[in-house]
Amino acid sequence: ELPRAAVRILSNMTFLFVSLSYTAESAIVTAFITFIPKFIESQFGIPASNASIYTGVIIVPSAGVGIVLGGYIIKKLKLGARESAKLAMICSGVSLLCFSTLFIVGCESINLGGINIPYTTGPTLAMAHRNLTGSCNVNCGCKIHEYEPVCGSDGITYFNPCLAGCISGGNHSTGVRNYTECACVQSRQVITPPTVGQRSQLRLVIVKTYLNENGYAVSGKCDRTCNTLIPFLVFLFIVTLITACAQPSAVIVTLRSVEDGERPFALGMQFVLLRTLAYIPTPIYFGAVIDTTCMLWQQDCGVQGSCWEYDVTSFRFVYFGLAAALKFVGFFFIFLAWYSIKCKEEQLQRQSWRASPVNTVSEMVGQAGPPQNYARTRSCPTFSSQGDISVAQGMNCLAQTYPGPFSEAINSSNENALEE
Repeated sequence: ELPRAAVRILSNMTFLFVSLSYTAESAIVTAFITFIPKFIESQFGIPASNASIYTGVIIVPSAGVGIVLGGYIIKKLKLGARESAKLAMICSGVSLLCFSTLFIVGCESINLGGINIPYTTGPTLAMAHRNLTGSCNVNCGCKIHEYEPVCGSDGITYFNPCLAGCISGGNHSTGVRNYTECACVQSRQVITPPTVGQRSQLRLVIVKTYLNENGYAVSGKCDRTCNTLIPFLVFLFIVTLITACAQPSAVIVTLRSVEDGERPFALGMQFVLLRTLAYIPTPIYFGAVIDTTCMLWQQDCGVQGSCWEYDVTSFRFVYFGLAAALKFVGFFFIFLAWYSIKCKEEQLQRQSWRASPVNTVSEMVGQAGPPQNYARTRSCPTFSSQGDISVAQGMNCLAQTYPGPFSEAINSSNENALEE
């Protein structure tokens, strides 16, 4: 019995389409919960703990509000299966449009010496030419498996003080470690003349680079001038809310697309599809795609470890591009679910019309034209040539739509028959 029920449910196109759409939406939610902290950390340069807090503060409330809002809309408007599918389709389309904002809001990658920028000022390095060693540090015997980034005075982040060519170091009064006589760091001086004239006048900044003098470095990565964290969190809240708003509609369509006795089994099969196609494989293929944007891997005894630095621009486009592709798949399948419900309702309506045809000629005549006070009688009997009674019975058919009371119509028709 279970195999037959499974085949019967899976052959239900409405159930299959809405389940695949729900699977695509669940895959997006899984990818957000899993990788948004890593994205915020690498994109905006904030600690991992703060990135996790931002993720929880944004995604959990927005998802809860979206689910409650979707259920309230269904209850308030008393939506059926077809209208619920349309609501889910609208939410999916709007959230797909909102994904475009996530591509725009972001930061640029840091300048990492020897990785995406050479040790002397020049173009961005290609993948095949990336090398942490250069003429300024080749004889230092530096260890390339110890990642201790320092920010040089030239605005470039270096892998560690040794690879920056620094000779000496000391602790600053604020607790930040300073490194001096860094051969790979170009000396840089910023001169800001005093403001002359009005306050609104722009201040001139002169940057001098001394190629023949060693610079200095401080511990930590160089800061990036990127103030898009708050807009990103706002757009993330909106996208998550709209995505969650479609989930109650998917449940309603699922329950109303199968028979009453098969609803528990249908929900169980849908949960198996979600586990098989969304919850389990999504972190695997999202992680594999994100790893293609790594520009600095951990190397320990020739074994590749975790990623230290990502190309955040590529990370942003790959991550949200794959999520937008899943969103489009979900929109396509919920459209097919809505269309299948529409076709089924139209088919049932045509069948109901065929099941109740017009039975008699008198009903057809009585329904045509404006309503009048017609006397309605039964259908015409079969005419017979035997006797006046049969003739009179046959003539009664002429009185089926005679205006006036029912008795007058019968008497009038009988008198006319006898006179003839």
